[in-house]
Amino acid sequence: MTDLKQNYQNISVEELYRFISDFPALLWRIEIVKARIEFLNGNAIVAPGIDGSLLLKSIEYRNRVLLPEDLHLIDIFIDSVKEGKNAATVFRVKNQNNSISWLKLTGAANQKDPRYYYGYLLNVDDTVSVIKGVLGIDLDLKLMIEDSDNPVFLVEYDSLGLLCANPAAKELFKINETDFRNISFHELYCDVTKQPLNPIFKDLPLTRKWTGKLWFQSSDKKNRITADTVARYLVHRKNRLVRISLQNTETSQPLVTFKARTDSIDMAELAKKLAVIDDINEIMETCLSSHLSSGLYDAILFSDVHVRKNMVIVYGAGSPFSGMKTSETFSYKGTIAEDINRYALDHLLVDDTQDSIKPIDWALFVPRGIRSYFAMPFYSRGVLRTVLILCSTLPGHFAGKTPDEYAEMLKTLNTAVRAWRRHKRN
Repeated sequence: MTDLKQNYQNISVEELYRFISDFPALLWRIEIVKARIEFLNGNAIVAPGIDGSLLLKSIEYRNRVLLPEDLHLIDIFIDSVKEGKNAATVFRVKNQNNSISWLKLTGAANQKDPRYYYGYLLNVDDTVSVIKGVLGIDLDLKLMIEDSDNPVFLVEYDSLGLLCANPAAKELFKINETDFRNISFHELYCDVTKQPLNPIFKDLPLTRKWTGKLWFQSSDKKNRITADTVARYLVHRKNRLVRISLQNTETSQPLVTFKARTDSIDMAELAKKLAVIDDINEIMETCLSSHLSSGLYDAILFSDVHVRKNMVIVYGAGSPFSGMKTSETFSYKGTIAEDINRYALDHLLVDDTQDSIKPIDWALFVPRGIRSYFAMPFYSRGVLRTVLILCSTLPGHFAGKTPDEYAEMLKTLNTAVRAWRRHKRN
């Protein structure tokens, strides 16, 4: 043991970073209470056409790529993570070559800090050279955009992962070569019209071209960028791509400074308005349209929690939830409410839903363009009955926020929710 400790001391921090970066597997860390996953290196492509990071986050993606008879192995592993138990499993996926790849998933709790759980996802086929080839950027792709004076990106169609950018794009968006491979085009998109990115590109294989004005943000999130955008669908060596060209770009500071606004007089006026409304959707829309909420978030979600019935009914207000059913029902398991109950949280903040492994995030928030949210619970006779969730289409929008900043608004809304329940019973 003494010799082993001495060996550790002889390894420099730089060598450890190099080892983590070069390790031929996807290394990850889960913050158990928040059900939030981080990736410690960029080795996400764990088999031909298989995104390991998406596999660990999305149930829908797992159901699509795993062999059905192996799906239960991942469920057992996730249960071990929640309980902080060391675990390992091997399972099979269907890769893009219409063949089977074997993957190994291993994890262990951090003994010094049990909040975290570490692990890796490793390809156990003899296909390392194939994976390296998939990860490489083809020189032909660079030549397709290098000669453009205006900013141009090439992204993968299915994942919108960033393949390459010309010098004008790198300069405008402040993209460094060192972290280029870790950036998704989603992170650069920031449309103030609340128009999700995926629907824009959905029909590109048929239309081949999309033109319109979009809003973006620099990689350091310090600048907003408006541009006339042209997206073209391409197929290069059987790879589906999108060439995104920006013209007439305008750069500005962030449009809104997000500060808590708790004017007691106006809050009392809002409470009076809500007191005479007996429709839950109108109650939430009234809250969202109030100047006390304006600019602070893009949508509000109300979760009506029924733990014993294993059911959560959700009601949404705001453009991201337009078209949503008046009330949509989900299983209690895998929801925000379950996490709040399990870990006795007074609030739950998610910086980026696309880094989440909670099923509800991928079923409810990600498809509607919600990137971050702030959730606060409310109880009745010691039982969790309500979770109110403030939503944003920007990642990291609520970072550093505390319950105090939103407490008055959410308490006012919860009072109206309780009155609505009483009216409904009567």
